[in-house]
Amino acid sequence: MRDQQAEHEAAARRAARFITERAAEPITVADMADVAGYSPFHFTRMFAARVHVTPNRFLAGVRFHRAKRLLLAGDDAVVDVCQEVGFTSPGTFTRRFREDVGVSPSGLRRLADRLSVTTPAPFALYPQGITEADLAAGRPRPAVGMLGTVEGTVRLPPALRPGPGPEPLVWIGCYPTPFPVGLPVTGLLREGEGGFRLPVLDRAPWLLATAVPATAEPAEHLAGPRPAVGRHPVPLTGPATVRLELGDPEPWGFPLLTALPSLMPDRTHPTRRTP
Repeated sequence: MRDQQAEHEAAARRAARFITERAAEPITVADMADVAGYSPFHFTRMFAARVHVTPNRFLAGVRFHRAKRLLLAGDDAVVDVCQEVGFTSPGTFTRRFREDVGVSPSGLRRLADRLSVTTPAPFALYPQGITEADLAAGRPRPAVGMLGTVEGTVRLPPALRPGPGPEPLVWIGCYPTPFPVGLPVTGLLREGEGGFRLPVLDRAPWLLATAVPATAEPAEHLAGPRPAVGRHPVPLTGPATVRLELGDPEPWGFPLLTALPSLMPDRTHPTRRTP
């Protein structure tokens, strides 16, 4: 069994590396399966089991992550970025980008402009009908899909642990899937390590977290190459106490697509960054 798991992990790594390196090309699942050494049917099942996402979904994620970086690095037209990352239909690209990232391609650029003059401040985002009092009580509220409360602590990797200067920014949220696509249904932003409390929701059982330095540039907030990440290993189905350890992402891990700063409340006060 261990030998088979090691074989599957190695095959998933090979396929993920191939997808990442050739994402702009018109590659197919059959191409990926050849690299991994499996039939397309068995490859798709194996890859999804190891990476928690189908091969084609992984390919789209890699393309969108590269698109984010291109959009933030220059002023190329959206249609040019679309073609550069391997999409042929600008309309499909824009629609799916908005679904997966949480903002449109042009909206991502506007968000970067906002981050250049704004420092994100701690806040919490709860679904309509759920309050802090509900979280403190911890009781299920079936009418709003609340199964209880998750209370936990988040720990940062050594490179982000407290030191001179402001605390790192830690985003914690609950998603419908085990990978960060679209906007979380509930979540919060806190400074540094410590405790958190969120509602457990039937429609968003996966608890994920990421962190960036408080002094990060807009591109690192929105399209960092390898942000510190953490995920609770199983979906939440009721009240829970958890500990999230953030670390480097797996080499074959799904990219962090969500433009989390888009969740910042409008009342966040702009603060000019120092040179």
